[in-house]
Amino acid sequence: MAEVVTFSVQEIVKKVASLASEEISLVWVFQGELTKLRESLLLTEAMLRDAGQSKEVRPEAVQIWVNKLEDIAHEADDVLDECGYELLRRQVEVRNQMKKKVLNFLSLHYNPILFRLKMAHKIENINSALENLNKKAASIGLVNKKFSDATSSHEKNIVGREKIVSEIVTTLINSSNTQENETLPVMAIVGMAGLGKTTLAKSVYHEDEIGRRFTEKIWICVSIPFEVKSILSKILEHLKPEKARMQDKDAIIKILQEDLKGKRYLLVLDDVWNEDSEKWNDLMSCLFSVKDTQGSNILVTTRSARVASICIHILYNISSSIDS
Repeated sequence: MAEVVTFSVQEIVKKVASLASEEISLVWVFQGELTKLRESLLLTEAMLRDAGQSKEVRPEAVQIWVNKLEDIAHEADDVLDECGYELLRRQVEVRNQMKKKVLNFLSLHYNPILFRLKMAHKIENINSALENLNKKAASIGLVNKKFSDATSSHEKNIVGREKIVSEIVTTLINSSNTQENETLPVMAIVGMAGLGKTTLAKSVYHEDEIGRRFTEKIWICVSIPFEVKSILSKILEHLKPEKARMQDKDAIIKILQEDLKGKRYLLVLDDVWNEDSEKWNDLMSCLFSVKDTQGSNILVTTRSARVASICIHILYNISSSIDS
């Protein structure tokens, strides 16, 4: 299996997933398709990592599957490079216009709307190709049938979801009732890629009881890399959109201290990969600096038990819930 699922294929998939994460914050016009691309690639990369453990693999079929994956990954790489180049070109052009106060030759022949539509169409086609490829994974032994069923769409139906959601909501509320001063409980939903952690967290987030309990609800997609200032900026953007461009970390913290003081909030950190305890402690230190927020909670989703062990007070393993 090691000869089939090559290191180079895994590397290109990880590279493109990382590029997609970077582009999401820049190309807001089609960020929905970019988000879907990143999630699909991360799911596919997880399949490749787990493939070596499967005893039902059909090598010839898997080789064809991997070749198709490599083609799609390279195509995605090219599209993201094109997006990145265009963003850079536009930044340079804007700077030139500010200096010269005139439009340059490129701007006269460039239609940003057509470019965005073209890029959105290309990324949509790549997403469709990846979705079809991932659907074939179970038939060739790359993943088991249960995993394939769980990952057949981005809005998964978790078995017994209502019960699971109710349990998590109850746990969050109980922990906010019993917590002492200067504590900020963290609950992690842990499970392998595709089992619906984000969907489950969204269900919890939108529960009426959660809305009544918490003054503020904040949803942050973290992914890669885990940068404390970026997370704080996203929290600020949620609370104060007009302050979204603020760059100074201390200034961001000061505004959060003013806006969240005396409020009970739920902060959801979705898709956390960070294994650096110092970064996590830095984030918690910033949040602890906000006073009078007793009863607040943090909910984390991650596929890594190691990540969860760094940050949690309470662990909820979604894999066990599906198995039962």
